[in-house]
Amino acid sequence: MGLTIREMLRAEFFKDFKVIAGQGGLDKQIQGIAILDAPDGYKWTKGREFVISSGYVFQQHPRLFEEYINSDIFREISGMGIKLDRYLKTIPDYITDVFNEYNIPLINIPMGPSWMEIMNQLNVLVMNKNIRQFRIGNINPKSFSNLNYQSRKINKILSQMEGEMNFPAMLYDLSSEKAYYSSPTFLELLEDIQIGDFWNPTIEVTKEILCDNLKMIRYRFYDDKYDKPYSWITVPITVGDKIKAYFVVVEATGLIDYFDQFALRIGFLLLQSLYEQILVAQSIGDIGFEKFITEIISDNLSDDEIIAKRAIDLGLDINLNYYLILMKQERKEAHLVSYKNELKEAVSSSISHMEARMAMIDDNRCVFLLPIDNRISRKENLKLNEKIS
Repeated sequence: MGLTIREMLRAEFFKDFKVIAGQGGLDKQIQGIAILDAPDGYKWTKGREFVISSGYVFQQHPRLFEEYINSDIFREISGMGIKLDRYLKTIPDYITDVFNEYNIPLINIPMGPSWMEIMNQLNVLVMNKNIRQFRIGNINPKSFSNLNYQSRKINKILSQMEGEMNFPAMLYDLSSEKAYYSSPTFLELLEDIQIGDFWNPTIEVTKEILCDNLKMIRYRFYDDKYDKPYSWITVPITVGDKIKAYFVVVEATGLIDYFDQFALRIGFLLLQSLYEQILVAQSIGDIGFEKFITEIISDNLSDDEIIAKRAIDLGLDINLNYYLILMKQERKEAHLVSYKNELKEAVSSSISHMEARMAMIDDNRCVFLLPIDNRISRKENLKLNEKIS
């Protein structure tokens, strides 16, 4: 979803742009700009553009305007703007009648604004609109380990993405092996494609790099059962130098328009930022959790009420029951603390779905706090913990 003609005209920059005809189409969506100053230029438009012209081409080719408005291509545009009083002094009634018939706004563009200014102002309006609609707020530090909280943030971004672009989206988290969908439409469009094919295709596809820096790639799958190539866009979510998730938008047999790519990039940046915020919040939480555990072990923290408050501040659910597992390094020539980052990575990839917490208590010992799953028996919980260990 780009910007409507009505939204454009409400902006300060466009206040002197006047509608001459086609007032019934002010809610048409603009998905790009095309400049018409060549006799055959209109043949290169694809639809939903705001077509702008100085009028010179129509002055030089008197029959061109009538030819254009009677073409099928004309009916696909969102609106047209002409600098009147430059080359065309008036627009004949038979021309404006066609604009009214098809509800395509015809707008008089003032003499002052350049084509570049018009394009830049439209880009700014679309970008600002997308930023307002995608505002989801920062991660609450007290909720960083709450997977339901994280899921709500992800689902909100994805649903807004689909609402803005009309294309379904998915985020696949690699550590939890969990897929988040903008709506059931994504699954309906899967056809015979497997989830992993979206970033590591096992089928024959073509690749188009949309943004090299972001590693944003459009894949296209050609098959006789589709009228057009089946396509999707994939972007990896990377924190540090490791891919944490894949962001996928399924175009199926359509293609995202120009202004929709703004929404695509903003949605990606929000998901990227979300993962980075979670990582920072988890790092802060790890330090707080280690201090919390150390103080309890050293008997510097013994008051039940204070312990409960500190636990809540760290995002722990005091209404749950937990297992506390101690890991100890026996070999004297090695120190467990030297492998802290590797251990955390291994733990998060194995048990991220369990909201586990880890704390080093000295150079060779660490503890894991694992919530008990009340949906299964004590024996099954113990088996699960043994498997993880």
